[in-house]
Amino acid sequence: MLLEAIKITLYDPDTQEPLKEYQQRVITFQMLTAAVQLQEALDDLPEKKRRWWWQKPITKEQQQIDALLALVVEFFGNQFTVQALRTGADVSEVMAVLSAIVSRAGTIVTANPTRPPSRKRH
Repeated sequence: MLLEAIKITLYDPDTQEPLKEYQQRVITFQMLTAAVQLQEALDDLPEKKRRWWWQKPITKEQQQIDALLALVVEFFGNQFTVQALRTGADVSEVMAVLSAIVSRAGTIVTANPTRPPSRKRH
């Protein structure tokens, strides 16, 4: 069974012409683990964080976006940077990649035939 490829295209920020298309067919257990860890991390982000006292605080939403973009970059094997994704990807394509990862991972989890242990009383 050949899995459908998950794709993303990066565009030239100036001309909006496609630069390169990237694709990945397999969601590895490493990626599944990274996605789960990301979800846990997103649940516990501080409201705002600062790297240095003179910098404007980074909001929880900005931290979440950064983490999601990093997950997409990692999913495609770090073939491009978060900055390249930020400036060269269409937001709908990024969301489609994230949705595909979550959807496929959800299918794996719900397809697990392992049953919970019986709770019989003796």
